[in-house]
Amino acid sequence: MDINYLYVIWIVIILIFLFGLFYYYYWVPSQSNINKYKITLLDDETLFDESYLNTISLQTQVNTRDTLYIPKLGYGLSFVWDMYIPSINGNDKWQTSYNRIKPIISMEDSPVIGYHPKKNYLSIILKYRNNPFYAKFAEIKLDTIKQQRWSKYILIIQNRTIKLYINNVLSVSKTLPSIPVIYDIQNEIILGDKNNNFHGKIKNMVLYPYPLSYDEIELV
Repeated sequence: MDINYLYVIWIVIILIFLFGLFYYYYWVPSQSNINKYKITLLDDETLFDESYLNTISLQTQVNTRDTLYIPKLGYGLSFVWDMYIPSINGNDKWQTSYNRIKPIISMEDSPVIGYHPKKNYLSIILKYRNNPFYAKFAEIKLDTIKQQRWSKYILIIQNRTIKLYINNVLSVSKTLPSIPVIYDIQNEIILGDKNNNFHGKIKNMVLYPYPLSYDEIELV
């Protein structure tokens, strides 16, 4: 048998073996984690107008365990959502000034995700502690927001590292001085802020109670 033909056969066998390893050790666990721990916050397209406010109990959403924390998957959270931001100028559309941040997702005071209409940036605020008695807040700003189009946002909090993907492209990465405060299952998630919303639309909003891996980003 031709030696080159044997090489081709061995290469094919090795590739099949490597694909099997990838499928068994990476693809299957990723799919399993995403399906198992997914917490849906919003399904349908929702307008965040001035009357909108939605309070979601985490205890109701997570009734199979006593904590959000999943030890084997790491400390952190991931938010995934599709968002349409309109182009609106002036104060006439808002009950409050458009020169202020409009909250979109809040877990008490950390994390808080909002949008600033006048300056057109996405704001992510996280609380952290340098010592047990004094809390500080870090704000991460993304000022390259594209208006009047749907975009997919993925925020990943993993230990001290914060990453924001837009349409599966990494747009912001920042490391905090210490691990941010993430509130546990006894708290609520607030969507919007009545009389102080950004007048945009959101759909497919999901919370994962652990930091998504790079491979999982492509699956959500």
